[in-house]
Amino acid sequence: MSVPDPVDIALWFALTRLVTKYWAEVDERGGDQAHGFYTRDATYAVGENRFTGEAQIRAFYEARRQRGHATTRHQISNVLVFPEGVRRARMTGAMNLYRAEGRPPIEESRPLAMIADFEAVCVLDDDGLWRMLSHVLRPVFVGSDRPFSVTVDPERLMPRKR
Repeated sequence: MSVPDPVDIALWFALTRLVTKYWAEVDERGGDQAHGFYTRDATYAVGENRFTGEAQIRAFYEARRQRGHATTRHQISNVLVFPEGVRRARMTGAMNLYRAEGRPPIEESRPLAMIADFEAVCVLDDDGLWRMLSHVLRPVFVGSDRPFSVTVDPERLMPRKR
């Protein structure tokens, strides 16, 4: 086994930090600032549902917050990073979602709501921050308490044009 390249370690750390801070934002603040982790033209997809562009990603998290208070914990693991140039990289891993209605502590045992593989294409923005250009969750297991991201119709999130 060879000694890890410090550049690879720095990139792995930067992208792992990006995705863990993103899920912390979703868990702790309901995703109020989640759109800021994406480029303006990004795509966030969960299964068949696609949310494209800052406005639709913002609308998804607003609709999610309006449904009432759900306690969630998104946990990531098995993160791998693949450089694709100086300002672009791909990240893969697994995401486990625990969720329950109400505020913590949740005093009941709940099964996982979803286990998904994820892939994100990340770009180093002009402001020096890594952001996701695409973030795709591919559900592997979905529990009976289906996450909003799987059940929502993305087209209904946006105001209708007159």
